[in-house]
Amino acid sequence: MRNAYIVTGEMTDDRTVRLDEALPVGSVKVRVVVEPISPALRRPIQEVLAEIYRRQEIRGHQPPTKEEVDAYLRTERDSWEE
Repeated sequence: MRNAYIVTGEMTDDRTVRLDEALPVGSVKVRVVVEPISPALRRPIQEVLAEIYRRQEIRGHQPPTKEEVDAYLRTERDSWEE
């Protein structure tokens, strides 16, 4: 074996693989080993949000107050009429 390339791709039908990147091999006969990649496990939205809030807290993020949001929205909406 001269060079081996490991790339991911997607089966578009029973016989066609669309690679995620081009390979520098030209039009030659190749050997293909297909290994299905299991999809990433989806976490519940509550878990994802809890992680976001935890990271924000760690870095000291302070969300805007209701008054700040209201003032921003008022300014933004007022600009629409100009």
